[in-house]
Amino acid sequence: MMPSLSASRNASFFDSMFTSSAPSQLLMASSFSSPHPPGLRCRPLWATPLDHHSHFARVRMSSDSPPPLPENRVVLGCGGAAVDFLAAVASYPKPDEKIRSTSFMVQGGGNAGNALTCAARLGLKPRLISKVADDCQGRNALEELEADGVDTSFLVVSKEGNSPFSYVIVDSQTKTRTCIHTPGYPLMVPDDLPPSSISSALDEARVFYSDGRLHETALVIAQEYRHLARTYLF
Repeated sequence: MMPSLSASRNASFFDSMFTSSAPSQLLMASSFSSPHPPGLRCRPLWATPLDHHSHFARVRMSSDSPPPLPENRVVLGCGGAAVDFLAAVASYPKPDEKIRSTSFMVQGGGNAGNALTCAARLGLKPRLISKVADDCQGRNALEELEADGVDTSFLVVSKEGNSPFSYVIVDSQTKTRTCIHTPGYPLMVPDDLPPSSISSALDEARVFYSDGRLHETALVIAQEYRHLARTYLF
């Protein structure tokens, strides 16, 4: 299924990055910029199953023992951290039609949030640079990331506006999903993070990952990071 493939792609990549003996280099990993299908981050913030055959199951990693990790395994990420409202339906509704969902779940989303959650579950030490609002969605997203072992101390929390979120309609008939995304407001800008915070976030980071969402902030961090001659993903 698609969630397993996406999870495996992230897992295999981070495994190879931290076990390779090759020197660090500049990498362009465009495959990470595609939206993750629902189910990659499966620790629900709140869920109401409507039947006993939920379409959302926790993705399980391979039972094989991973290779040993180096002492320095800090991953710094910059990008989206959001909340997804997922509703499974028997088939996609026609225009002006009213239908019922077969199951419903609210869980964390965002490409960077998904990737760093995967990194944390692999035993790495991820740090996330992102922005949410001081609302229910933002607080729940932070709690979920922290519960999975993601360092959220570099996230910016706006006193006003809204956190990013998406409505996701999962079509059980065609095995597809439709995402309706509402960006967070106000948007993150480089000035949201003082230089001292950027330096602290970069400290000991072996890999920098950006999902392309917060491109202005990510560019500033990438320019600082490139001087360190470490690995950069975009």
